[in-house]
Amino acid sequence: MRQILLSFFALVITIPTLAQNWVTDESMEETVMLEDNQLKVLYFTASWCGPCRYMKPIMQDIDEDVTVDTTVYFMDTDSNIADDILKVNSIPAYFFIKNGRVLGRTGSAVKREDMVDMIERHDDMTIEGNLLAYRGKPSKHELIAGANPKLTVENLETIWYDAHQLNALSWKIYQKLTDPQDIACALILIQRSIELEEFTSNLETYAHLLAKNGENRKALKMAKKAKRKAEKNNEFTGIIEELITKLEA
Repeated sequence: MRQILLSFFALVITIPTLAQNWVTDESMEETVMLEDNQLKVLYFTASWCGPCRYMKPIMQDIDEDVTVDTTVYFMDTDSNIADDILKVNSIPAYFFIKNGRVLGRTGSAVKREDMVDMIERHDDMTIEGNLLAYRGKPSKHELIAGANPKLTVENLETIWYDAHQLNALSWKIYQKLTDPQDIACALILIQRSIELEEFTSNLETYAHLLAKNGENRKALKMAKKAKRKAEKNNEFTGIIEELITKLEA
């Protein structure tokens, strides 16, 4: 019984120590982004990731090693959106950060000595580069749900920082749905896509959605803008020319 109690208390004491290095979108500012001249490693991981399970004890050991001047912060990609905003396409992934600025990034499973070497090399770098844009680009548009049960705010938030996914979903809504609430939702999504990154395809999608919503004057203006961009980039103009012809008829 005494051994069980001792083991229990040891576990209770250990848990806060390990837990404090797990960060969320909300806790980034007071952890990873601290301006204290110490190198931070932001480590993206998930419970289902095999290489992550291999790296977890290595990263914990490095974090606890007093001879390595760094703090390792663990982020669960299934519970946060910072990885989507930062375009972390595979895990494990590591961002090397000092005073909130990104000095470098890498991925895949590596040996302990190689990770320590990368930490030391980044620690010696001049502090420059962009601040870690983990919040993504702010928007002037307010996300709304559609009538379709899949178009919930919760679902749509997962792609709010990805211009191409927003465009792809908006085009699907244009093609397959007719409810005014779905179209209103798609109009917000496509404007957010353009806000993040303007390209021919999302301008075309916006023009088609405006036309479907009965806003023909705005649709024609946007369609002509899409055509100009397509011509400048030597891209196919057939689809947008067809819409322009219909709108001018």
